[in-house]
Amino acid sequence: MGMVFEGQDLRIVDIRSFIEVAASGHLSETADRMGLPQPTLSRRIGRVEKHVGTALFDRAGRTLVLNQRGYAFYAHARTILAQVEAANTEIKRLMDPERGTIRLDFMHSLGTWMVPELIRTFRGEHPQVEFQLHQAAATYLVDRVLADETDLALVGPRPVDVGEKLGWVPLLRQRLALAVPEGHPLVGDGPIDLREAKDEPFVAMRVGFGTRLLMDLLAAQAGFVPQVVFESMELTTVAGLVSAGLGVGIVPLDDPYLPTVGIVLRPLEPEAFRDLGLVWRLDAGPAPAVEVFRDFVATSRFALEK
Repeated sequence: MGMVFEGQDLRIVDIRSFIEVAASGHLSETADRMGLPQPTLSRRIGRVEKHVGTALFDRAGRTLVLNQRGYAFYAHARTILAQVEAANTEIKRLMDPERGTIRLDFMHSLGTWMVPELIRTFRGEHPQVEFQLHQAAATYLVDRVLADETDLALVGPRPVDVGEKLGWVPLLRQRLALAVPEGHPLVGDGPIDLREAKDEPFVAMRVGFGTRLLMDLLAAQAGFVPQVVFESMELTTVAGLVSAGLGVGIVPLDDPYLPTVGIVLRPLEPEAFRDLGLVWRLDAGPAPAVEVFRDFVATSRFALEK
């Protein structure tokens, strides 16, 4: 392993050898302890001194003693070596499928049920694995995966880059419904055509969120632009404000934590769905813990294809 300083290659073994000699004060003893021929150790010390442009040791008989310049370099050398060793330790940990770190992103609406269950079950089998979690809008999470700012993201709908830049594990397929407050004229039995709500105020997710992408697309297909009166980052807030009579909204039918008190859910006709899945970058480097978790998700109870 090498480090370049001012055009000269100074290796980590040179820095380590300098530190060892500084601690012992003897070339021969240090060479024996390190299992090196003394000339090899001398050349390493010579490269360090050539790099800094001055002698770092004074001789006192057969003993080498750090001079003032040597003490100045010694402090930095120990810092460099400690940082390199810490980096090596971290890389080895990341490459250990039982002790690695998984960077997992997810949409807000999955943070109350799917994500906790997946992590809890996985850590029951792999307790030493660490998770770094981040939640945001679906489009932003996909951008983070593509930029290698995260390893995996639980998103919906399915991104357009799947198959070209992104891998995809299909998970739940949730049918979408129009949520209307109790007592509203649109309350009824059975499915509803979204065009019947074209003149209604809508409570919606913020732009960039998966359910908002679907709402805008479905409304465009129905020939209208929704009149959005409030935007939220949480589906639970959308449902709650619909129950308060602020407007109607598009929500999934089978979200287990979506409050339904005070609202009626009418499936959309024609049928429309929110596809949830796990995405990752196809050209990502090896990360055993990430790969183990990805395989775990692909065989979990949420997966469509097991």
